[in-house]
Amino acid sequence: MHQWKAKTFFRCLREVLDLAERFHQLGKRILSDAFPKVHAVRIPSCRGYFQREEDGEIWSKYKSLCKNGDVSCVKTLMLHGPTGHGKEYSAANLMNQLYRNTNKLKNLLGRPAILWTINANSQTTMLESYCSLAKEIGLTEEAKVATQELSLLSRTSEGRQYQINLQNQCQKNAYDEALNQIYEEIKKKLRHYSPWVLLIKGPSEDMSSRFWPQPGDPNVGNGLVVMTTQYSRLLAKEGGDHSLEKVLIGKMKNEDAGKFLAAKSRIPAIGADKTYAQDIAAKKLSCVPQDIAK
Repeated sequence: MHQWKAKTFFRCLREVLDLAERFHQLGKRILSDAFPKVHAVRIPSCRGYFQREEDGEIWSKYKSLCKNGDVSCVKTLMLHGPTGHGKEYSAANLMNQLYRNTNKLKNLLGRPAILWTINANSQTTMLESYCSLAKEIGLTEEAKVATQELSLLSRTSEGRQYQINLQNQCQKNAYDEALNQIYEEIKKKLRHYSPWVLLIKGPSEDMSSRFWPQPGDPNVGNGLVVMTTQYSRLLAKEGGDHSLEKVLIGKMKNEDAGKFLAAKSRIPAIGADKTYAQDIAAKKLSCVPQDIAK
């Protein structure tokens, strides 16, 4: 009798432990889905950032991209406008919101596994940025090869002479091959890290767009490209295109600029002082207070 009770007890205990283990694994999967691991993060500093009217438009355009665009394709949000007006601050603010996963709205991008900044001022800086990203996502050998190529081209007299020879012969840029190789490897990886966010920072008017994911591309997974540039014509939005949105980041509105200066000076502006602060911001500083933040 006692032996039968003992067997029954241990059998029940085993079943309880098995059930607890199943609940534990289920909980881990739920947490993993709700808070996916972030594998690589490089977001520009937001020091000096101040909320402005355009941030609402950026968030609205971002939601539109995620709701209307193909979930398995690349979405692109271009922030364009004159230099010094805070495009990078606004892009960093959006990336930080996505990193903190503060949005709870259905069908949005979710918390990205990769949030990385690609400095697109030149092919040299792009190659450096992609090499850094490659190391973070496990492409160690590929990054090593590309870094060696970068070092050879930019830091040796032979490399510099090679670049001059190519330019004189009107052939492709010396960095093209190395940049193309590392970018193609990263593209393969991005498919497995969806969703992801890349900030393409400051491409020039003549910079080739083949070195970053294009709007509507179905081969790179579910991702968002945020681009900051002075040149709105770098990408053209066609009728019915739901994979590209643009936001002009121009001069701060008088009210935003007045608030910014009041916050930075720690002197509240009210009544006549408020009007005066807005007038100073608009006329004397040309509404470029982001420069003050630096």
